[in-house]
Amino acid sequence: MSHRNLALLATALLLMAASAAEAKQWRYAGMHPRTGQPRDGLCHLESPHVHSAAPLYADTLYRTRDNVYVFIGDPTPFGYEGPRHSYYGHHPVVLNVLVDIDVDVDVVEYCYHDGPHYHAYEPPPRQEFVDKEDVHYYAGEYPDEYRRENPKLVRVNTVYRGWNVPRPVVTFAPPPQYHGPIIQVGVNVDVDVRVGGRPPPPSREVIIIRDDDDDDHHHGHDHDHGKHKKNKHKHKGRD
Repeated sequence: MSHRNLALLATALLLMAASAAEAKQWRYAGMHPRTGQPRDGLCHLESPHVHSAAPLYADTLYRTRDNVYVFIGDPTPFGYEGPRHSYYGHHPVVLNVLVDIDVDVDVVEYCYHDGPHYHAYEPPPRQEFVDKEDVHYYAGEYPDEYRRENPKLVRVNTVYRGWNVPRPVVTFAPPPQYHGPIIQVGVNVDVDVRVGGRPPPPSREVIIIRDDDDDDHHHGHDHDHGKHKKNKHKHKGRD
């Protein structure tokens, strides 16, 4: 092959490689981290869109539907300044409530954040939550798929631990309707907790707060669009 033909072939290969690189895009829906690094902030596009940057920590911070990445994590470390909703422990997330997905039945995933944390979204409808001190606790049963995915998806806590994320202030023990893990979060995390009360039951890892026997703090909610008003709850924490 002549030098001229070799040069033409090399040029063609370079153009093909460049085209392939430009064609590689990732599909997102809803607000999400721009790069996955806190300093780079958030993309606030709600409608489906594409980026040339792959989602960082895709297997823990996102869930996918039809190859579309939906961010379900705590947006606080990425500079989020909008309404925040306080949660404690593991709970369901309904993707078709977060973003516009055409489905006949709810697409239910689970958030595996340990302890108190924030989300930009309210508790989803048709899922059972109870509120205590303006913190949402999941009061339903955890299905088999939650347990199967737990060893992998619980690694989200390792990711967030490296970012020293502020958490909601929790001053009472979780309500009895909550059956998820109770985790002490006072080490290397910006969180205000009070230790006290009776010792934790053997099946729980640690209880971090005192018990409250005032039934007025226990409110059962079967959340739906008609009953749950946006920005209804006050949120305590450090910004």
